[in-house]
Amino acid sequence: ESFYELLVTDKRYVIAYGSRGSGKTFHIVLKLLSLSFLKEYNHILYINKEFRHIKSQQYAEFKKVAKYCSIYQYFTFYDGDYRIVNNITGTRFTPIGMDDPEKTKGISDPTIIWWDEVTKGNEEDFLTLNALLRTPLNQKHQFIISFNPVSEKHWIRNYFFDENDAYKLNDRFKDNTYLNHSTFKDNEFIDQD
Repeated sequence: ESFYELLVTDKRYVIAYGSRGSGKTFHIVLKLLSLSFLKEYNHILYINKEFRHIKSQQYAEFKKVAKYCSIYQYFTFYDGDYRIVNNITGTRFTPIGMDDPEKTKGISDPTIIWWDEVTKGNEEDFLTLNALLRTPLNQKHQFIISFNPVSEKHWIRNYFFDENDAYKLNDRFKDNTYLNHSTFKDNEFIDQD
């Protein structure tokens, strides 16, 4: 229930942060897999600071959620380079590691970017990726970031949040951003004990 708005929002920015076991990653992956079935053009990038972590983190989560939701058979998962393709619509999921920012220059027409553990990157990395969301092939662009709680001195806090309230968006982002803060208490499926 705590993630319904996250699943349906079409705001430019989605910020999901919370503790381990909160369910935020599962619901972001569910959102992206669902969006890949839309008829309109979509190209989804999923980002990690270090490419070597993509296989064990996001790529594995995409597989797990697709199996859990009984939609695995509609996708091709490329274990060699961790690409994913929706076999019905052709929507592509492209993995990117920000340990080599030069790789972002060859990316064409992304519509959605998800950066998990964005706090491992820096503001310049974020701005580089954000600039990619401009394709005319789809007017809806979305940048999703997820992270565990961080120090109030971290660039994420200074960039998106009010300087006096670490749980409130600053004026620049309050109208075009959906914010979801969650803990394990928001996860209806976890063993609460």
